[in-house]
Amino acid sequence: MLEAEVLIQHYLEGRLTEDEAAELHRLLEARPELGEELLEQLQLDSMMRQAVKAMPRHQAPVILLPRRRFSFGALIGVAAAAAVLAIASTALWEQLTAPSAAEATTTSVAVLSRSANVIWEAGGAAPVAGAALSPGWLRIKSGLMQIEFYQGARVSVEGPAALELVSAGEAFFAAGKLSAHVPPQAKGFRINTKSGSIVDLGTEFALDVNDAGAEVHVFDGEVELHHERAAVQPLTTGQAMEFAPGSALQSASTNGFASLLAIDAESAAHQRVQFERWSSMSKRLNQDPSVLLHFDFQDSPGSRMLGNRAGEANSLPDASIVASQWTQGRWPGKQALEFRQLSDRVRVSVPGILSAFTLATRVRVDGLERAFNSLFMSEAWGERRVHWQITKEGIIRLGVAGGKDARHTDYDSMKFFTPERFGQWMLLAVVFDPVKGNVTHFANGESVGVETLTDKTPVNIGLAELGNWSDHAEPGRRVAIRHLSGAMEEFVLWNRALSADELAALVLP
Repeated sequence: MLEAEVLIQHYLEGRLTEDEAAELHRLLEARPELGEELLEQLQLDSMMRQAVKAMPRHQAPVILLPRRRFSFGALIGVAAAAAVLAIASTALWEQLTAPSAAEATTTSVAVLSRSANVIWEAGGAAPVAGAALSPGWLRIKSGLMQIEFYQGARVSVEGPAALELVSAGEAFFAAGKLSAHVPPQAKGFRINTKSGSIVDLGTEFALDVNDAGAEVHVFDGEVELHHERAAVQPLTTGQAMEFAPGSALQSASTNGFASLLAIDAESAAHQRVQFERWSSMSKRLNQDPSVLLHFDFQDSPGSRMLGNRAGEANSLPDASIVASQWTQGRWPGKQALEFRQLSDRVRVSVPGILSAFTLATRVRVDGLERAFNSLFMSEAWGERRVHWQITKEGIIRLGVAGGKDARHTDYDSMKFFTPERFGQWMLLAVVFDPVKGNVTHFANGESVGVETLTDKTPVNIGLAELGNWSDHAEPGRRVAIRHLSGAMEEFVLWNRALSADELAALVLP
């Protein structure tokens, strides 16, 4: 009597007899684990056949893969074996053949690492620091911006300027002043202009493109100037040249690029100005009688309470910090709380009924790890409670529970959070407006979704949490995880519906 391994081999080689098929059938019934071995051998056999078929004729090894030939009886036996295989190996088969989950993709090639006093051209892109950048034009009227290409090059640009991102290692510079630092890992980085191309061999250089032409200055290392109708021109440390065939060598000078080369200092000064602007705005918020809660997160380092800065007439109690740790916000001197662990949260109390309200927060979302990721959520659910959160798909959602025996309603934004927006500071807001009869979502002062109110009944927030959620579960019962992955540096609750202009005025570039 042949061993099971020999029978399987005969089957793969196409010479399984009727008696052998019957024996294999019997063994599979007696030893279901053989089904896994047969399945593995079938897959290996199929992969080898496909690999050989795909190889060029001159490279294909001489491997004879016999064509299977079975008698009618043998086919019946193999069919019976396959039936047993389907039962014995269902779990393995499903695991091997299940379609893989679609992976997230991106077209980004660089990141806007910092900016200072940038004014963008009307109608153009207006990314914020930390924004991932895809191929396309960046046009600024004034100010400084620094871009880090994924290949490793770091480019600073002074406006007015126009820069087109082409790939992780290439750009087209149409106008303005530019400086580049290209480490060895980014060797070959290319800047194209209408006059020709600069190929960097690992260096620091600057480029001035204007109506009169283009001029290249090399401060360290070496670049190559590629003209359309001239030989490649190398430039090394301390050399400069107008970007035109036949131009004479000059001495490199930093005089025209002082701001670009001092972008660290310029950026620090810009951050100080922005922090002062925010401080003034924050004080005005505290004087608004419609502000019930204003957490500015500027509490004493290590404090486990979050002070409510709203005016005394309408102020609600301070909030309690649970587990969350302090970190830096957008600028030096601006504090924030991190939300990373299941325990991280801030406990808030909002007694009373609200007929209209606006919620706003300055938040950095680092990822959407859960099906629902909490921003601000009432404890438990029901009786007109409010849940403000972000879905795993990147949709900002305001859920409002119905009254007794009534259904709840979810008011959704468009899909806003994509991987390119992770890690950026955002001003998010949502307006519940029974007069207009809608709920409107805002991101950085712009509407990202409007839905009609299905129930204008006032809401009852009650006990709530920032960055997490408690559903008031009974002891021992497992609860859903909805914690935020990111950080928060400001939160405001108004007892009225703010206008789009009011929310836009809160945005700091």
